[in-house]
Amino acid sequence: MLNRDTLNDMATKISEALPEPARKMQAQFKSQVEDMIAQGLKDLHVVTQDEFDRQAEKLSKAEAKLADLEARLATLEKTDS
Repeated sequence: MLNRDTLNDMATKISEALPEPARKMQAQFKSQVEDMIAQGLKDLHVVTQDEFDRQAEKLSKAEAKLADLEARLATLEKTDS
């Protein structure tokens, strides 16, 4: 999900575009817009850059371990032949 500051900026821009009578309810509207945006992004399964980076690091480690295990297996297969 996007960070809170980005959601706040988006909500602020939307609420500032409202006519004057609606601005009186700006805080309530801003909160509702933030919630709607957050829920929409959650439904889209959007992840943060940090989460993506952690998963990429885990994948890299798993790939390296798999390569090592494949090499060890190949060595074992050669010695059994």
